[in-house]
Amino acid sequence: MTNKIGVIGGGPTGLIFSLLNKDSNVTIFLLEARSIFARKNDKRALALSNSSRYILEKINVWDDLQKNIIPIKSIHTSQKGTFGRSKLNAEEFNLSALGYIVSYGELMSILEEKIAIQKNVEISYDTKVIKVLGEGINQEVVFNKNEKQASYRYNLLVLSDGGQSTIDGLKIKKTENFFQDSAIVSQVITDKPHKNIAFERFTTSGPIALLPSHNGTFSLVWTAKNDTIKALMELNEINFLQSLQEQFGERAGLFESCGERKTFPLSQTYITDIDNNNIVAIGNAAQTMHPVGGQGLNTGLRDALTLASMIQGNDMEISTENLISNYLQSRKAETDGMLKITEGLATFFANDLILVNRFRGLALTILDCSPVLKQKFVKKMSYGKY
Repeated sequence: MTNKIGVIGGGPTGLIFSLLNKDSNVTIFLLEARSIFARKNDKRALALSNSSRYILEKINVWDDLQKNIIPIKSIHTSQKGTFGRSKLNAEEFNLSALGYIVSYGELMSILEEKIAIQKNVEISYDTKVIKVLGEGINQEVVFNKNEKQASYRYNLLVLSDGGQSTIDGLKIKKTENFFQDSAIVSQVITDKPHKNIAFERFTTSGPIALLPSHNGTFSLVWTAKNDTIKALMELNEINFLQSLQEQFGERAGLFESCGERKTFPLSQTYITDIDNNNIVAIGNAAQTMHPVGGQGLNTGLRDALTLASMIQGNDMEISTENLISNYLQSRKAETDGMLKITEGLATFFANDLILVNRFRGLALTILDCSPVLKQKFVKKMSYGKY
């Protein structure tokens, strides 16, 4: 019987998973290390796919987000130094948008407001999880709150903390691939309005993404080798923008200014096994992806939807252990595919060999000229399947 669920991590995936269960007969106890609304001013851009829009509509938050969302009407993909480009337009696929951009803080604020009014969900902020104890039906999670220790007994424990914390008693096996790459994120202004166009520019040092943002600006995500990113971070604003212009070109216009630059290392990790009974991971706690393609959060939200659907469809005769097994089997093909796609894009477009350059250009040209391939690509990136 899976009716008492503990959730570790109150980021978007953990909150959305809990909200997907708001009308079910389960009780959820969500533990979050940070304070409520601690991330409301986080301006990082999140790329939401059409499947994520469906999930947000399902939990009745999409309408609340509407005024803060920037739709992506077209995506322009190219590579520096050779021929070949691809352009996708929403109207080609009878879609209102190919995706959507929202800031992390805006999404979190609305989700936290929504979770606070749910009767079957209790959320504990400023709470540090210490360890998990027990086997079988006698499992509990131990945590610190207000300098006091307490515990919660669960039938199912969902890890959605992004894989950042270390918890005693967890027996997790994972595979890690460190790219030796980092990413710079910032807001940039050009002399042209974005017109709801997203750009992906592949260079020999790594991909540069420009995502349409508020007031005609762009959200920049520039990934490259650690040494390159370190050198770029040391540049003043004028020289940084000159370097960006040289690598990106003038498709988005001339870069005029940029906001605060932040950087973070890149890696690809995924859990291969959790030896503890009745514990499952979703979202970035289960797998982290290279940011190229913007598929990490969207894959995580489909994790949340699938697991919530299985919990609600459980006739209470299926054990939690079997429920987890069925969930992992149902998600394996998509997750493995997305990991391969994002890693392949990151490595394939960073290769500077002449023959590879030409092949990449040819591949982009073929994609641009093939409606069938375009349709498959958009479906995969929007819904995780062909």
